[in-house]
Amino acid sequence: MADRKINIRSPFYYKAEPTGTLVSCQLELYVHTGDLYDNSDLKYTITKKPLSGKNYVVFEISELVRDFLDVEFDGIYNSQILWVVGSVEITTTSTPEFDSFYYGAYDGYGYHEEGINPELRQGYLQSNNIIYRLDDHNVRIPIDNNQADSAVFLLNGQIVRSETFTYSEISSEQIKYFNVGNSDADNFTQRVLSDGGEVEMTRCLIDFLGAEDVGKVDEVRVTSGNDLQIIKIVTEPCSKYTPYKVVFVNKFGALQDIYFSRKSIKSINTKGETYKSNLVNFDTLSYDTSRHQVSQYNKLGKESISLNTGFLSEEYNEVIKQLMLSEQVWLIASNDDEVYPVIPKTQSVTYKTSVNDKLVQYTIDFDFANDKINTIR
Repeated sequence: MADRKINIRSPFYYKAEPTGTLVSCQLELYVHTGDLYDNSDLKYTITKKPLSGKNYVVFEISELVRDFLDVEFDGIYNSQILWVVGSVEITTTSTPEFDSFYYGAYDGYGYHEEGINPELRQGYLQSNNIIYRLDDHNVRIPIDNNQADSAVFLLNGQIVRSETFTYSEISSEQIKYFNVGNSDADNFTQRVLSDGGEVEMTRCLIDFLGAEDVGKVDEVRVTSGNDLQIIKIVTEPCSKYTPYKVVFVNKFGALQDIYFSRKSIKSINTKGETYKSNLVNFDTLSYDTSRHQVSQYNKLGKESISLNTGFLSEEYNEVIKQLMLSEQVWLIASNDDEVYPVIPKTQSVTYKTSVNDKLVQYTIDFDFANDKINTIR
């Protein structure tokens, strides 16, 4: 089993301090996916000597590991972590000493107030105990497969189903995403398409979409050893606006969903350069008035979208904070299966409270993370 969890967006320090007098220390660092004990991929060999008067050396691991973890999302929720294995040989003035470690590296981080080497080792890999979902829409909940034991789903106090989780030493099984609904699809349209059907948006079908809510629950209980996490599921009714789901990597290194169910506005910003052309035909001593005297080139455009949440609990201040701090964010419209990489354009938000603001609601602007014109070469 891995010794501990590394959140590689924050520094992680390993300290080698022998019982004898330290001469030097060599660290062999293996970074890989797959089986925890498949230590065949040596990435770094580092030798350090102690500073004068010190009998220890310190290695910073996170900066070395980050190069090898790039979280991706194409609509499928997968566990994306790395195993980090260290083999340590400590040379002393007497007998050599040896050490080793096995870490799981996640694309997470700790806050300053959480201190050095933040582990954030828990079963439920989100900070919010209330999750908002849209009527007949799915939401995924990430758990640490080696910390959480089971999840129980309830509706009106009655158990409707349950899941158990099994310990694994395979990297692709460390983060488990389970559905709040009982389907991997996000909504009715995706359920039909995944079964090989076709969807024709007639008025009759549109009226039907709000009539059923497959797999509805209002509470999830996640058990991790002696710890019980109770998560309330709040279902928002459908509105006249097209809802958008934003998926981002949270502070625990897991993918997290948040729905923006209110008004959305798309826009485009273009830029380019111009030059003046010489239009004169000296043979006829004339010029064509339909031609551009000022011509454009290198014209590019980027689209943006402004999204609004519904009314939220105050604890979603933490979710918005983690969204703003995330380096990987994606956008999916409820009427479109396409996954769009985006970058939060909003750089500053003021946290809202029910005392100060009565209702907690957020507007976040996003830039699509690509040029509108295909410029990939």
